[in-house]
Amino acid sequence: MNAHELERQATELGLDLPMDAPAPRLIRAIQRRRGQAACFGNDERFTCTDYACEWRAECLKPIAEWLRC
Repeated sequence: MNAHELERQATELGLDLPMDAPAPRLIRAIQRRRGQAACFGNDERFTCTDYACEWRAECLKPIAEWLRC
C-alpha cells in the first residue's frame, strides 16, 4: 500500500494524525479505529494469525527477508 492510499484511509476514518507520520504509525492508528489489534510492525507480528489483515504481507516481509539470509 502506498502513502497516498494510507493517507486516504486515515482521512476517511477521521484520524487526527499528521499525514506525514511514519507508515507504521498510520497503519496502527487505522487498525485501532477499525477495532483491530494495532500490531503492524511490532513484536505481535511474530505470532500473527490474522490471515485476512490487509497489511499482513507487508508486516511480515521483514521476517521473510531475515529468514532468507
